[in-house]
Amino acid sequence: MRSTISRNVYSWVRLVTGAALGVLLVVPVVQANGEKRVTVPIALPFQQQTQQQASAAASSLGAAQNTYAPKIQPMTFTQSPPPIAVASAAASSAAAVVVASASAKSAAATAAVAGAEKKVAAVKEARPAAINIPQVTTAPIKAPRYPVGHPEAFVPEFEDYVAHKIAPFVPGVAVVIVSGGQIKSLNGYGVRRAGTRETVTPDTVFRLASLSKSFAATAASVLVSEGRISWDTPVTSVLPEVTFSNARYGKQLTLRHILSQSSGLPRHTYSHYIDAGKSFADSVARLRYVNFVCPPGKCFAYQNVSFSLAGDMIKKKSGKSFEQYTEEKVFDPLGMRTASYGLASYNASPNRAAPHITNGKRWVPTAVVGNWYRVAPAAGVNASIVDMSRFLLAQMGKRQDVLPLAVLNPIQSRVTKNTPAQNYYGVRKAVGNTAYGMGWRVFDYGRYKNFIHHGGHVKGFRTEMVFNRDLQIGMVFLSNSETRLARDVIFKFIDSYERAQVAARAAAKKKK
Repeated sequence: MRSTISRNVYSWVRLVTGAALGVLLVVPVVQANGEKRVTVPIALPFQQQTQQQASAAASSLGAAQNTYAPKIQPMTFTQSPPPIAVASAAASSAAAVVVASASAKSAAATAAVAGAEKKVAAVKEARPAAINIPQVTTAPIKAPRYPVGHPEAFVPEFEDYVAHKIAPFVPGVAVVIVSGGQIKSLNGYGVRRAGTRETVTPDTVFRLASLSKSFAATAASVLVSEGRISWDTPVTSVLPEVTFSNARYGKQLTLRHILSQSSGLPRHTYSHYIDAGKSFADSVARLRYVNFVCPPGKCFAYQNVSFSLAGDMIKKKSGKSFEQYTEEKVFDPLGMRTASYGLASYNASPNRAAPHITNGKRWVPTAVVGNWYRVAPAAGVNASIVDMSRFLLAQMGKRQDVLPLAVLNPIQSRVTKNTPAQNYYGVRKAVGNTAYGMGWRVFDYGRYKNFIHHGGHVKGFRTEMVFNRDLQIGMVFLSNSETRLARDVIFKFIDSYERAQVAARAAAKKKK
C-alpha cells in the first residue's frame, strides 16, 4: 500500500552551519515533466563541527535542561487494514493495541482485542507467502532533558547531535538510544523520499544490509541451543553439494568458521558476483575454484557468500526456509512486526524509505537494487527503528524469554582476532582488542570493554548498531543514504557517554 501523499510537493529543510542552527528554504526545481524536487544538502567537511565545538555546545545546552526524567511509557501501536486481501496475522507485545477494521476480522485481531492472554501463541498464523506487512503507527520518544552532571546527559546530547548535525544533511534517518537497559529516545527525522513530505517515522522500514548478519547468527545460535546442530558441524556434512578446491580444508570448514569470518577463503570471495547480479547458487558453485589463504579458523577475512551458507545449513537442519525459521524464532517472538526478508517484502511495506545516491550536490532517490537480497543471511533484512529497538534490547539480555544468555554469549564473544582496520575502525587510538564474534564485531574502547557492533551499507542505505551489555547502553542508526557521517556515529555515541560519566563524577565530588 503506497502512500497517497503527492510526490509533487516540496518541504522545508533546516541547515546547520558551524555551531548555529539556521533555517534554509530550499527552492524546488521544476523538472520537464512538471514534477518538483527538493535539494537535500550534503554534509561537507567545512560544515562539520570539531569535537571540541560539539562538546562545548552540548555542555551549554545541558545547563538549561530540566532536572526531571519523565517515565518512559510503553510503545503503543495501531494497525490499519492490511495492504492486501489476506488479513494480517501479526500480533505485538503486551504493550501493543491492535485495532482491527470491520473488513479484517481475522482470528489474530479478534484475540488481540479480546485480551492479552489470547495473543500471539494461541492464534498466530504463519506469515503468508502473499506478503502482508502491516501499517503500524508508533509515537516517537524524546530524550529526557537531563542537567549537566547527570550520568544520562549523553542521551539528549547524542539525540541533539543526530537531529542537528546529521539529519539536515541526509534525506532521512531513524535512531534509538538505550540507557540503563531502557529506551530513552526513539525518533525519525527527514523524509522517506527526497522531494516529498513523506516523513520518516519510528515505523519506517529501511534495508539493514550487512547488519542482517547479526540476525543470521542469532537464528543459528537458537538452532544450536535446540540441539539440532552444533557450532562445529562441518558445512559439507550438511551441504554435501558444496565443494572446495582443497577437499581437506573443505571438510574442516564448520558453522562456527563461516559465521565468524574465519573460513580461510580470500576476503569477499565472489561478492563481486552478487554485485554483478549472479545468483547465490552460481556463486557457491564457483567456490570449488578458489584457493584457501589459510586453514579454516586461522585467519580473518570478511565474507558474504560463504557466510550465507549458514542459511542453507539452518534450512536443512530445521526443515524450514532460513527466512521462515528466523521469523519464527527471532522476529515474531520479539514483536518485530514490520521486519522481513527480501525485495518483495520491502516493496510491500506501506511505510518504507527510498534509497538515495548523491550527484555531488544533492541526494537523489534511486531504484532499489535487489542483488544483495540474494544472500539473505548476509544482507537480506528490512526493519524499522522500532523493530531494531526490540532486537537491541534482546541482544542486551533484556528478553531472555526469547534469547537467553546461552544464545547470546556464543555470538557476542570474540572468536576471530582481527585488527581495528579490518573491523572498519580506522586508526583510532582508543580502539583495541578487536575481533569478530559470530555476526558481530567486538572491540574495547578506552577504559570500556566489550562493545558489540555491526554496520552495513548497500546502494542508498547505511546502518549502524552498537551496544554494551555491561554498561546497558546501546544505539541503532538507520539512514536512507550512504552518508559518510555514519562513519563516526558509533564513536560519537560512546564519546558522549564518556563525557557524561566524567561530568557525573566531577559533580559527585563537588557535593562531598
